[in-house]
Amino acid sequence: MQRERFISVVPLTLSVDLLLDLYYHAKNSFEGAIFLVGRFALAHLGIISTNDVSPADKFGLWRDALWQLFGRLRSETSGDESFAGQIEHCDIGDLRICKLKACRHRVVRKPEGQHDHQDLLKVAVQLKGTSYFEQNNRNVLLSPGSWSIYDTTRPYTVSTMGNVELITLLIPRARIVTHRLNVNDLLVRRFPGDVGLGKLAYQFMTTTFAELANVDPALEWEIVGAISQLIRLALLEAAGVQTDLSVRERWRERIKVHIDEHLRDSSLSLDQIAAAMNCSKRYVHKIFESEGTSTSEYIWRMRLCRCREELLDPVFVTKSITEIAYSWGFSNSAHFSRAFKDAFHLAPRAYRTAGHVEEDASWPEKVVRAQTAVSGAPNTTPLMTHLRQLKAAGSVG
Repeated sequence: MQRERFISVVPLTLSVDLLLDLYYHAKNSFEGAIFLVGRFALAHLGIISTNDVSPADKFGLWRDALWQLFGRLRSETSGDESFAGQIEHCDIGDLRICKLKACRHRVVRKPEGQHDHQDLLKVAVQLKGTSYFEQNNRNVLLSPGSWSIYDTTRPYTVSTMGNVELITLLIPRARIVTHRLNVNDLLVRRFPGDVGLGKLAYQFMTTTFAELANVDPALEWEIVGAISQLIRLALLEAAGVQTDLSVRERWRERIKVHIDEHLRDSSLSLDQIAAAMNCSKRYVHKIFESEGTSTSEYIWRMRLCRCREELLDPVFVTKSITEIAYSWGFSNSAHFSRAFKDAFHLAPRAYRTAGHVEEDASWPEKVVRAQTAVSGAPNTTPLMTHLRQLKAAGSVG
């Protein structure tokens, strides 16, 4: 069946005005969330730098860092012997944001490379220098002030032309794709960061990274939603799709915010949402029907995502799997385990173990022990060596 194409008949100024409201609301949230005490920061900003290892280990560290941070992708990296690079990284909700500074180099995502089961899109925001992206017989050259998006589950090549600085975001495909948007048609193309919705998306993505240390943790999911919305609308604009925020779309965002705020409430349901929003149950149902899901399916999917985050977070390492599940509205351990495995392809306990092995850079000894138990041999990658050195120096943990 051929996809119906929607052509915008609404003046672009209407869409921009509405998006400006969204942008400045989120921007004001940043400015109103500055704290004097650093422990209230949104999330810890991790740093990996080749300056901390010997020249012989620089590329090994860089490869391992890319694998750890960008969807566990196996990559080949090549460049000058004088290569130097640094990655600052942070997780916000289900989004990962990183800032990369590096010399000239090339990264290849091979067809046989392994990746996890997450369907992620990657947004590259060029701040300095130029980068050349290739995927699916398409290519794009990014210069400062532009951005692009590509698929982490497919082979691609990134080549940088000298010293570069980029912000990259890993974001679930489900946050961007809608029934009106075939995102595959918009991959590996240049989006200008100086005009229209592309400008709003560019500014908000760069501002988000710059203000990470000053943001109230309570705003985490609102920020993720704002970033997703701006990227999606910029893509819709580029596709020629109607980009005005309709009444239904604004209702959808309000309902999703309400759900996010009440996910731990076991009484959260279609009836409760309709009563809180002062609208009919049928209207709430139609809001989610347009996304190919139901209200209850969306609620349980979001609860599973929150459980997944806590299973991977060292802060909750002493909290049992059952406690985590029940705290997010589940009332049956067996049902939770089945639903979790269906969603993430591993049972909760196995996922927790595997996740700490691959993600937990703050406990390098634990990582080595876990990987030794799995493979029978200790992990001796440059990244793990680097983490042990940082631990010994008191910079980690």
